[in-house]
Amino acid sequence: MSDAVRTALIGGIFALIGAIGGAATTGWSQVQLARQKFNSDLVLKALESSAPEERLESLKLLVETNLLQDAEIQKGVRAYAEAKQKNPSSIPQVSTAPILGAPVISNPRIYLLAGSKAKELLFTSYRAELENAGYKVLGAKLLNDEKRPVSEEIRFFNPEDKIQAEKIAEFVKFKLSAPQLEATLHSDSSAKPGYIEIWFGK
Repeated sequence: MSDAVRTALIGGIFALIGAIGGAATTGWSQVQLARQKFNSDLVLKALESSAPEERLESLKLLVETNLLQDAEIQKGVRAYAEAKQKNPSSIPQVSTAPILGAPVISNPRIYLLAGSKAKELLFTSYRAELENAGYKVLGAKLLNDEKRPVSEEIRFFNPEDKIQAEKIAEFVKFKLSAPQLEATLHSDSSAKPGYIEIWFGK
């Protein structure tokens, strides 16, 4: 299993664990429902990869690390993975990723920013996806700015761009398996409507 898939899967796992923790404060029945959803979401997460071999390895990881908390589900996943060992291509791919739809504002202009060389590697793929969806990418820059947060952030500078920025934030959050990513309004009189920044963190 590739490092990228392993990272995405583990990131999703921690996000789901957080959801269970929140549910625990509202009563036992909701905790039980959250646990069931936790198990099913883990399996779905394991089936997201476009590579059959990686889907198989992700299922094995869930079983070998005892992340599935329901004994029956764990038993079923183990049996399924063993049965598909010789034919991983028969394991269906399940995609729950939000689609980056066409812009909902006129003249959307995106600038990509990163605070480290590692995060800079994201520029190429995100530029392609944004442009294919109809956004104009003005540029991409490695920025060593102490005022920028360590984690990811979507910045917009005009209130009318809020909905668009939130849609981009949802897309990037899923892609990076970020536990939290919000679109935030910042003040900059030089930023015209439609201008949005994607900050990939440090």
